[in-house]
Amino acid sequence: MVEVKKLDAQGRISLPARWRNKRMHESGEVIVIEKGDTLLVKPKVKPDLSRHFDSVEIDADPEDFADYSRLKKTALGRRSK
Repeated sequence: MVEVKKLDAQGRISLPARWRNKRMHESGEVIVIEKGDTLLVKPKVKPDLSRHFDSVEIDADPEDFADYSRLKKTALGRRSK
């Protein structure tokens, strides 16, 4: 969908109502990203951090789980690479 909008005296435009109704239900704030001569407008949303709960993955030998210190060293050693 393409719309031509006029700027008011302060350089403001109104965002289409259908977009606001669909995207702006959470915060009422947007993020404006400037890329060259283009502006990207995205709704500001709170991240869902709960999706990361219980989701830690590690590539370790099964024997490492028997000793917490060894498991920690394995995890920290691989993360720093």
